[in-house]
Parts: sequence; C-alpha cells; structure tokens
Amino acid sequence: MAPLNKEQLNQIKTERKEQIMRAALKVFADHGVKLTKISMIAKEAKVSHGLVYHYFDSKDNILYESLEWAMDENTIVQFFNELNESGKSPMEKIKEFTQYAFKESESGISSMVFRIAQHLNGANNLPDHIHEIVDNAGKFYKETLSPLFLDGQKSGEIIQGDVEELLDVYLTVLSGILKDDSSFWRENVEWKTEILLRMISER
Repeated sequence: MAPLNKEQLNQIKTERKEQIMRAALKVFADHGVKLTKISMIAKEAKVSHGLVYHYFDSKDNILYESLEWAMDENTIVQFFNELNESGKSPMEKIKEFTQYAFKESESGISSMVFRIAQHLNGANNLPDHIHEIVDNAGKFYKETLSPLFLDGQKSGEIIQGDVEELLDVYLTVLSGILKDDSSFWRENVEWKTEILLRMISER
C-alpha cells in the first residue's frame, strides 16, 4: 500500500478534528459546559483521550473552536432561510424553531449551538473570545426571531406588547428548560410546545 501524501494526511487530520468538534458540541449541548469532561468528548468521538489533546489544549479551547467552526458552517442561517421560505405562518415558524431547539443533538449542529448558547447565557467568568461567540449567537437569534414575533402580532397570532420584551420572555423560558433538562420535552414534543407557546399566543 502506497504511503499517504501530504494532502491526504492533511485531509485525514481535518476530518478527525471535525469528528472531535462535532462530538464536543453534542456533549456540551447535552450536559452543559461545567459538567462536560474531555473523557466524555473522547468517548463520544470514539477516539483516545490523548488524541483529543493532540488537537486541543483544553476544554475551553475545544469549546471555542467547536463553536467557531459550527457558526462558520452556516447551518443555522440555512435553517432559518428554509423556515422563512416555507410559507408557514409566523406562529408555525416559531413553533417549528421551538421544537427544533428541543431535538436530540444528532439532529444537527445548529440546534446544538443554540442549546450550548443557552447553557452559557449569563455565565460568569467566560473567556472573552467565548463570551463574544455566545453574544453573537444570542444577537443572531434575537435579530432572526424578532421579525417573526412582529409579523405574528400583525396577523393576530401573537399577543400585543413590546416585541423585545415578549421575545426576552420566550427565550428566557426556553433557556431555563434547556439548562435544566430538555429530555422531558422530547416526549410528546408537539403537544408540550403548544402549551409553552400559549404564553405568547393570542388564540
């Protein structure tokens, strides 16, 4: 068997690093940053503990690079683009996003990023570079969801009031659920989402 050339070796390294980052996002999303350990990431990625350290210096380094990679993948933007082009009503779009947030991490990195951002929201002593990514993610969700809330008010689906305040209430409740334990919400998720959204629904 011929030895691998430099380009092939680099491709293998890139794929292995992405494998670890994808696993890290799942573990961070499912367990929160504080409870996540390098050994858990290694187990999820099906690699050795030492190999994780070959690519990353620390847990914070894995978190930062994984989030940065995930944001660059643009799957979050793609999800909302598809949602906005779906022709569904504003409330139906908000409902679909809510259900998406509760999905298992295997569903895609965009839901994982949202869940990790909720775990980190309001956390103290975050390194500046991680804090910046979390802030940017939070701004993105607010800027993307705000027009849906406004359109929902115009169509009579969503209760009247300050849109920013309503959105803050919605995201605070959703954040609290995801920080605690979202596994309960994955069972009969459609019905439970209906109940949750009654706090902003006009009907």
